[in-house]
Amino acid sequence: MHSFQLEFVNTAMRGKTIPVKDGLLIGSGPECRIRAAHPDLHPAHARFLLDTNLVVETAAPGASIDVNGRAVVRAELRHRDEIVIGPLRLRVLEGVTGAHTISGSRIPARTSGVMHLDQLLSEAGIKPEAQEIFDFAKEDLFYRSGKEPALRERIAFIIPSRDKYIDQAQVFLTRLVKGSGADEVQIDNFMTCAKELVLNAHRHGHKYDEAKRIIMRYRDDGECLSLVIEDEGPGFDHRSAIGSVQAKDAATAARERYLAGGFGGLGFQLITKLSKTLVYNDKGNVVTFTVSKKEEESEG
Repeated sequence: MHSFQLEFVNTAMRGKTIPVKDGLLIGSGPECRIRAAHPDLHPAHARFLLDTNLVVETAAPGASIDVNGRAVVRAELRHRDEIVIGPLRLRVLEGVTGAHTISGSRIPARTSGVMHLDQLLSEAGIKPEAQEIFDFAKEDLFYRSGKEPALRERIAFIIPSRDKYIDQAQVFLTRLVKGSGADEVQIDNFMTCAKELVLNAHRHGHKYDEAKRIIMRYRDDGECLSLVIEDEGPGFDHRSAIGSVQAKDAATAARERYLAGGFGGLGFQLITKLSKTLVYNDKGNVVTFTVSKKEEESEG
């Protein structure tokens, strides 16, 4: 039997590979081995079948898959075929050995057999616990990042959940992004997403509790800018929130979420439109988004 792997073409996982096993599911639901909360992903979105050849098929009515730029319901895959599944762009590699290889090292076995996209993203870069976290309220990061170029590409800092520090952090992030070489439109897109999600952490995650703190981890990988925002709140059902935006018009979803004391549908719709990827952890108190540094040309 031939061996196949899927190579990530986009996101922070770009260039990393995962092995394909028969029945592999990609989607947003708990039954998926690779999953992420994203408005373009059904709970079970795509299924891979492995026998003599590799086949991909939709796993839910209305789910969309593109293979080499063509929409398909089911397709036999060949070496170097490119697949689009929701926010993911993948490339098929046939006959590649050394399964489970990411950045040249074996992925630790997981008893659940589940790979969360946010876990894979963290494994592709620096482990959060290995990255120094600066105290924004005590250090002059404007000065320090000016003297240390590496901090303009990757930096983590913590701020009190207070308007004063949220505003200052926005100014600091704007400075980093403007110095990254990103297009002006993409700078605006990044900062809009950052503002929406940080304010969401302060208002809804912390309920304006100024004793709590927010951690931000910024990264410039050369092609994309990413920001991880972690709050100390209880989290929320992000799958239902994103799903409600898909099922209803944004204004209705926003009004219902507002009345329920949650994050508005308009905010989710805006962020998913402006960002390249949007991934929550299971609990819902850590969110990662990425924005391309260059505007992508529209087709047609």
